[in-house]
Formats: sequence, C-alpha cells, structure tokens
Amino acid sequence: MFKKTTFLAVLLTILALNVSAKSPGDKSDDFTLANWDGTKYNLTEALASSKNGVIVVFWSTECPWVQPYNDRINDYVKEMSDKGFTVWAINANNTESLEEVTEHTKKNAYAFPMLKDVNNVVADMLGATRTPEAFMISKEMVILYHGRISDNKNKAEQTTVDLMNAVNDVSAGGEVSVKETKSFGCGIKKVDQQN
Repeated sequence: MFKKTTFLAVLLTILALNVSAKSPGDKSDDFTLANWDGTKYNLTEALASSKNGVIVVFWSTECPWVQPYNDRINDYVKEMSDKGFTVWAINANNTESLEEVTEHTKKNAYAFPMLKDVNNVVADMLGATRTPEAFMISKEMVILYHGRISDNKNKAEQTTVDLMNAVNDVSAGGEVSVKETKSFGCGIKKVDQQN
C-alpha cells in the first residue's frame, strides 16, 4: 500500500509540473520583479506601454551557454525594441546572488533590465528550465514564442536567430511561423517549492 501511495504522489507531482509549464497559445500570469537596482517591473504595465509585447529571456551570470551571447545581446535587444518589444532578462538561479547579478550586469553594460526572480517564482510559473530561454508575450498576455535565442551560442556558427525571426513575424503584422524551439543551455538552479 505504501508503494502505491508513493507512486501516486510522484505521478501527481509530475503531472502538476507539466500542467504549470506554459506553451505558445497559453496565457501568462501577471508578475512583478525587481531589477538589480531595486526598480520594480510589472508585466501588465509593460504590456500596456509596449507596441507589440514583452520578451523575457532567462539569463545567468556564469552559464557557458549564456556568456557567448554577451557580445551581441545588446544589439538584439536594440533591434527588438525598435520593432516594438520591451525586453527583460530574468535571473532565477538561487546560486547567483543579487550582488553577482549586479556586478555581471554592469560589467557587460546590458541595455535592458536584469530582474532577479527570487525563489524562481516566475521561472516556475512560465515553466522555464534553462538559461538562455526566451518567452515572447503578446499584449493580450498570450505566449507567442518559447525557446532558444538562436540555433548556436557561437555567432559564427549560428544559421538561424529564432527569437529574432519571431520578432520579425510579429512586427510585420503576421503570426509567429515557428512558435517553439528546443532551448539548450544550463539548467536553472531552483529552490524547491514543495514542502
């Protein structure tokens, strides 16, 4: 009897985790996070003032899959902003302190907010598991794209910039042609929310 009960509990936990992961077409919940400097950013407010929506990219100060993007992420963000999107990065790693996030942000002169997701609440809500991993959220709070920034972390070897393709589709007035891609990178170091 104990084994059946344990199996059922594990199965229900797995199903609950799968239900909570968001996919393109799902609605995002609202959230508010603080930037490394303490400024608060709210999704609903950002969507109200954005032309096309909000893009959030889960980020890390140390992941070797994130670092190669440092030389071009500001250019991507400028282009996305010019095409009507608000762009935020979110650090949900419980192993990376606010001080480390602040230092990393300043060192790389990021031209976008670097929000700290304490206890990985937003990462869990969206179902984010990796860095880097991107979500494009429409003005109606619908997820339009979920996945990688590009098909290769190294600029010289990438053949498609999937996130930018999604941006171009929406800014041209169309639907996102490729709504979901497989993210690659480091696992987000999460705080266990089950007690």
